[in-house]
Amino acid sequence: MGVHSFSLAGVLDLGELAALLAMAPLLIANNTGPVHIAAAVGTPIVDLYALTNPQHTPWGVPNRVLNHDVPCKYCYKSVCPEGHHHCLALVPPEAVVEAVWSLLTEMGRLRGGPCSHPQIEVGDASESGLTV
Repeated sequence: MGVHSFSLAGVLDLGELAALLAMAPLLIANNTGPVHIAAAVGTPIVDLYALTNPQHTPWGVPNRVLNHDVPCKYCYKSVCPEGHHHCLALVPPEAVVEAVWSLLTEMGRLRGGPCSHPQIEVGDASESGLTV
């Protein structure tokens, strides 16, 4: 982790995590419990989604769902059956930055943004319930 960050893993209880997420301008996370807590408290989300079950994407808040299309998508497995996690590992960091910028711009917190990345589809899960 960088100089301006620190880990709170194992430090916060669920209530404290929810309070922290409620104060955050945006959450960047993979599809885990904190994504659902952030949605519950109204925090916008950039979700690195592992293409397991499309019903587990965020809803009810502004969001962007990122993934890399793979043949094994929608496997409904908790652990990658292929062992490579390409659906997440092949999402370039620039696409995450673009998604954050896009979401914050849409919400009126930023203006302008970086270029598009055609190999990654960025979408709002509430529009279709699924982003691939």
